[in-house]
Amino acid sequence: MVHKLDYIDSYRDNFPADPNTPLYPPAQVMLEHNVKNGEVVVPPGFYFAMGDNRDQSLDSRYWGFVPRENIIGKPLIIYWSYDATTEELSNRRSVPATCFDIATHFITKTRWSREMRLIHSYPVQ
Repeated sequence: MVHKLDYIDSYRDNFPADPNTPLYPPAQVMLEHNVKNGEVVVPPGFYFAMGDNRDQSLDSRYWGFVPRENIIGKPLIIYWSYDATTEELSNRRSVPATCFDIATHFITKTRWSREMRLIHSYPVQ
């Protein structure tokens, strides 16, 4: 796995973290009631959600399981895919700089082979 951040975060990188690491309250409840043999077990009717940018996503590691009734849809199609690094599009850059990058490189950095492709996913139960 390649991490874009230049530091190790035991909570983010080794979840569930070392027992001495302070946990966010929803994650603490999740781990207190759903760990068996050192593994997080997702209960029926819930999902463990991961963000698309593991290093900078606040996901189930921070706010706990997602109830099934909170899921209202699933991805169907990739309508646009842009070839840029996390650093190029991260929040550390200003919005005008990001917009300038997209405006000046739209043709060359758009991943045309991915445009309008269906996403093959597992059915949501």
